[in-house]
Amino acid sequence: MKIAIIGFGEAGKMFAEHLAGHAEVHVYDIKQNAEIKAQAKQLGVQFQTNLADAMLDAKFVLSLVTADQASTVAKNAAAYLRPAHYFVEMNSIAPATKQANARYCSNLVDIAIMAPVYPQKAAVPLLIAHPEGKALSQALSELGLNSRYVGPDVGRAAAIKMCRSVMIKGMEALTLECFQTARFYDVENEIKSSLDTSFPGMGWCEDRVDYWFERVATHGLRRAEEMREVAKTVSQAQVKSEMSASVADTFDRFVRKESNNVK
Repeated sequence: MKIAIIGFGEAGKMFAEHLAGHAEVHVYDIKQNAEIKAQAKQLGVQFQTNLADAMLDAKFVLSLVTADQASTVAKNAAAYLRPAHYFVEMNSIAPATKQANARYCSNLVDIAIMAPVYPQKAAVPLLIAHPEGKALSQALSELGLNSRYVGPDVGRAAAIKMCRSVMIKGMEALTLECFQTARFYDVENEIKSSLDTSFPGMGWCEDRVDYWFERVATHGLRRAEEMREVAKTVSQAQVKSEMSASVADTFDRFVRKESNNVK
């Protein structure tokens, strides 16, 4: 079996490395420098310099790009999809965005990645929504992936992911605001101790704060794009989305600040 992966970032590399042990894997990315090609070779996958070659005869085409590029990829991939192909839309985008992409890619499979791909790797939970979702979930399980069928309607898996992100990414943004302020007033340890008492088991006195700071510093721009999709999801439910939009802005500001500090 051939599998194509569009997007060779953190998630793309993880899935490529794992799936190389189960199938012939071809990858495509708009970045095409020597370093990324060497990484593909090291992982045992074939890097293709054009999308058509990557997708040729692939049963599954996995889209793993940033939220702002998901629709562009779907439009471009549509020209090369065949009836036997499944376009596996795995990006963190709103249900309506996935449904719009399905109008370009008729056999689009809605998959939501429900946790960071590291450290769980192939064990990361995947939710799948598609009319053939039960059979597709079984096929992904045979490839060593951890998938669960949540319904036949494209957009349902995305809705679960987006609603969860309201909470999780909102907590990340609150943590940034809280602990930047706490560090200014030199009360960080006291705040951690208080939160640990109120919410035991979350690791406030361990690595929770540093972990969320690192994730936003490293992936803040991607997280900001995801939160803009979350805001769309909230608005489409006729709920005010100012908070989710503000989280996106918070991530953007934090990344810019960190970038300036490095300079």
